[in-house]
Formats: sequence, C-alpha cells, structure tokens
Amino acid sequence: MMYLPLANILHHKLRSFLAAMGIGIGICMLITLTGLARGSLNEVADRWESVNADLIVLPSGWGEQVSTKSGSGLSDGFAGVIARKFADQVESIVPVFLWRISLAGQDQMTAGIDAADWATLTGDRPLTAGRMCDPDGRASQWLAGKILSAPAEGEQILDLSAADLGHPDHNCLELVIDERLAKAGGYRVGQIVRAANHDWRIVGIAPEGVITRVFMPRRTAQFLFASGDVSRSTLMFVKLKPGAGDLGVIARRMRDQTKLDVLAVAEYRGMLTRSFGIMFVYVNMVNVVALIIAFLFIMVILYTMVLQRTRDIAILKANGASNGFLIRQVVAESILLTAMGVGLGIALSFLSAWIIQAYRPLLTVVIEPERIGWAVAAAGVGALASSLYPAWRATRVDMAAALSLE
Repeated sequence: MMYLPLANILHHKLRSFLAAMGIGIGICMLITLTGLARGSLNEVADRWESVNADLIVLPSGWGEQVSTKSGSGLSDGFAGVIARKFADQVESIVPVFLWRISLAGQDQMTAGIDAADWATLTGDRPLTAGRMCDPDGRASQWLAGKILSAPAEGEQILDLSAADLGHPDHNCLELVIDERLAKAGGYRVGQIVRAANHDWRIVGIAPEGVITRVFMPRRTAQFLFASGDVSRSTLMFVKLKPGAGDLGVIARRMRDQTKLDVLAVAEYRGMLTRSFGIMFVYVNMVNVVALIIAFLFIMVILYTMVLQRTRDIAILKANGASNGFLIRQVVAESILLTAMGVGLGIALSFLSAWIIQAYRPLLTVVIEPERIGWAVAAAGVGALASSLYPAWRATRVDMAAALSLE
C-alpha cells in the first residue's frame, strides 16, 4: 500500500520536503512555544517552592495577585504579633521586601532580605562564590539608626547620598545574584553595576533555583523603594514547628486573627498559573492557527498532485483500482508527509530550545514528552483531515476524459 505514495514522494523530493517542512514548522511552534510558556512559569514556581517555609503572609486582598506584587505591603510589626499568638506552632518568621530592578537588559525580581534568613529562603543552599550581602547586619543597623533616630537640626535624612550608602564602613549597596543572571549579564564577584539609579557591588553568586535572581539588604530595599520607611516589607514567610498541626487550620486561624491573607507556599504554583492563564490561551491560539495553515498547505500539495496525475489515476481505475484503493493511496501519502514533518518539527524544537537558552539564558524552555505526544496526535488528525478532499477528487477522475486529454 505504501509503495506508490512513497515512490511519488521520492519522485518529487523538493515539493515533498517543503510540504514536510510546513508541517515541521507548525509542530515546532506548538512544542517550543508551549515549552517556553510553561517552562518559564514553572521555573518561577519551582524557585518559590524552594523556600524552607510553610506559609506566606500578605496584606489583605493580595492573595491571588501575589505573583505580581512588590513594594511596601505590611508592617514588620506583624511578625511579632504572629510570633506571640502562635508561639506553639511558629518556628520562624522571615520578612521579605520585593522590588524589580533592571539587570542584564530586563527587569529582575529582587528580594530585600536579612543575611540571617538566607538559609530559610534558599533551603540552606550555600553561595557558589563570594559572600552574603551585609553579612554582619552592620549596614542595616546603620541605616535603621539613621532613619529611626531623631534628625539633627537641618539634616535631611531622606537625602542620604550614594557616597553615604556605599561607604566601606557600612556598604548598603551590595547585591547577590544567581548563576543564571551572572551568566546572562557576564557579571562577576566584585563588579560594579548600575541599577535603580545607584551603583551596586556584586559580592556573591547564589546557586540557580533560589527564590529570586537578585538579593540585597532588606533595610536598603525599604529605604530606597518604600520612601524611607524601614518598618514595612512586602510579605512574610512563616515556618512552622514539626508537628504543629494541620496547615489549612493554622492558616485560617492566622488569617482570622491578623486580618491578613495567609496561604500555603504550595499554593503559589496554582495562583501563578491562574494569574498568567491568559498567556496559555494566546499560545494555544497561535499554535492552532499555525497547524491549520500547515495542514492547508498539505491539502493544497495533495490536491495539486491529484490534478497532475489524472492520467495515472485513470490508468489505475482502468486496471480495476477501486475508489477505496485510491483513497488509501492519498491518505497514505498524507500520513507519510506528515510523519516526515513531525520528525522535522521535533528536531527543530530541540534546536530552537537550545538556541533560545544559549542566547537568552534567563528564559526556560522545557520540552515535555506529554507535549510531544499532543503534537503527534494533532498531526495525525490533521493528516487525515487534509487528505479527505484530495482523496475524494481522485475518486471523481473520469477515465475517458483523462485519457482523451492525454
């Protein structure tokens, strides 16, 4: 059954290759775009889930928008309130100030943290190079003292100069970045970078997979990005004691007693997916359009082949070929072309993923077997659908008319 379709494909090599490439591009788009969207989203979720904590405490009303929030959110005083009211369940509370700064050509979520909280926020993963920013808390103590103490006459505390902030005795302008950002920007320990209108010194490199790509002293983040208010953070992570009880029950009690939003760290992935769910709709629509165009191209190719082979079809019918035989030949040719296209598309997907991650190291493309399976299934349906009309046209060829025209 496959001999005639295969012979026809090999006889028209360039046309067959172009038809297969049309399918391949559609398959490549489906796998690569889906892998890019899901890979980037899941990479962020994985980094948040690496935090060694159980709950996230947020300002009221922030729950579903936590993935997009930053800046001043809730008073640091809530840490003491939660510690007192849930002393039997809570092991530690870690306030974090989130903000976006531009590095390596794009905005990076930055976490203002205290050095003592590094183990909780990173799952106790050590730095791969350098040291922690403000490791002894000296910069934070100096800055908090400046802000919280009564200003001397005529002194404008909020006008602290860059020289004051970056003084070697209490350098507040220090950053720790992760390995992927260091690779993308060509950064190294000791390098000075310009971001958020200040010059920062990179003092450490964190392993890939930590909660954010950039870290700075929390007091510095509060002072620069919260109008000098060093008493408020964006959110708090809460680690519970072993055997503290049901996580959902504790979260509800904490929510009722503090009037804040409280959610499990494990819920972050779902909220992130819901927040950016529209992105998957756009990606799916683009993939559908690309596949439709690809299979319309296959249908036109097959239809053209039928028109060009009316004499051959007439001879086959004159020798007793049934309509079913002709239909099977056209469908088989469509399946062969589609199979070639699927193979090309899968190969192009891996090549595209490698190119994207080589030239844009901060993007994550994950090619999953499940997505390849969906692509193959879609291609199979498309191969059958695109062959129906050309196959029907082949059965309508009039033997006498075709042979007389020849």
